[in-house]
Amino acid sequence: MATATTLLNKPASESKRKLSATAAPEPNQIAELAYTLWESRGCPIGTPEEDWFKAEEKLAPADGSANNR
Repeated sequence: MATATTLLNKPASESKRKLSATAAPEPNQIAELAYTLWESRGCPIGTPEEDWFKAEEKLAPADGSANNR
């Protein structure tokens, strides 16, 4: 197990890479993908949840760690 000192001394890019690989997607990432999906469906009215849930699913980590919020 890494100590706090070793974690603090790691380059920022390495820490961010590890976080992004295991962390849940940010809401703005989901929103951007959901918007793209909505546009690709022809901008229909009344179904925003469909695109949002599809975007969440596509961006979720493969190990399912996003379900532990």
